Amino acid sequence: MPEQPTESPRLVAILGTRAQTIKMAPLLAELERQGLPFRLLLTGQHRETIDELLDEFGIHTSRERLYEGPEIKGMAQAAKWMIRTAWTLWRRRNNWAPRPRRNTIVLAHGDTFTTLLAASVGWLVRARVAHVEAGLRSYDWRHPFPEELTRLIVTRFAHIAYCPGEWACGNLNPNRQAVVDTGANTILDALRAATAAPPSPEARVNQPYAVVSVHRFENLYSGVRMDIILGAIRQLAELVRVILVLHPTTRKRLIELGELDALEQNPAIELRPRMTYIPFMQLISQARLVVSDGGSNQEELSYLGIPTLLMRMATERQEGLGSNVILSRFDPERISETIRRAVHGEGQTSRSELPASQPAAIIVNDLRERLT
Repeated sequence: MPEQPTESPRLVAILGTRAQTIKMAPLLAELERQGLPFRLLLTGQHRETIDELLDEFGIHTSRERLYEGPEIKGMAQAAKWMIRTAWTLWRRRNNWAPRPRRNTIVLAHGDTFTTLLAASVGWLVRARVAHVEAGLRSYDWRHPFPEELTRLIVTRFAHIAYCPGEWACGNLNPNRQAVVDTGANTILDALRAATAAPPSPEARVNQPYAVVSVHRFENLYSGVRMDIILGAIRQLAELVRVILVLHPTTRKRLIELGELDALEQNPAIELRPRMTYIPFMQLISQARLVVSDGGSNQEELSYLGIPTLLMRMATERQEGLGSNVILSRFDPERISETIRRAVHGEGQTSRSELPASQPAAIIVNDLRERLT
């Protein structure tokens, strides 16, 4: 029996993590501005501050939650959550992807477990999958793990690839999917909004400081890496005030390791709960050094010109490398030298105006053409 046409094509954005929310928020805001309706499904991979982030960017579309349990903070918990949420998406497929399902475009962002969920279930129901932030590669499946594997798998599922630049486009085969160069990552739109916002009280620090933000499972659950990271924090604290951002997973791991009390008692270290996007961007934009294991931070800080110590073995991004971003590779000598130079004011690049590219608008204009 032939499928009956629906009234109009549909867009479905499936998000789960803070990083996805930040990078997709400018795109969602542009969809609302242009009057293109969409469904917003939240997988619950991260739950804390997601609503605050969406509110921060002025997203009005209703939020549909696929999972109501606690935030995912461990690999075993993640496995159970992923199976449960995939089943929920599949069971509700006639609701969010009514026939003919080719009229539905599923927006999957980045390289998280939620990305894999969205792309695989979208592909299985025979909707069109649009991968935002496509084409990034480290060319080493071990680093970062499991993100590099996720990107390779999602590439197989995606019908449309929105790539943040020429290099990313060159990593894909245009014969397998539609490849669209957005000129930059949508994080640029988010950063532009943050720097234009009124100053936040949370971003005020009355002395020189460094910011440390680490949260990746591959770092937190490696004894060797955590020893190196904690050593870097202690070294920094001997030279400058340190603001340590406690992600929920980071706090949990520091408690397990018995390190949280010692950090709290160090007068040169200030522990802060994870904050929303705009105050965090304003905080790191004035730092002497940022120590991070986040790829999004690498991009943001490359635009801001802030010395950055990236706590990874490899990165899938090119931004800032050879300029203000130092890939640590967990080499103690490289870490110590980067800290010393940054604290003494060396290595800071001049900050220029943010690029004029508007990747969110490019994506929405392309989606509009495909939908009509």
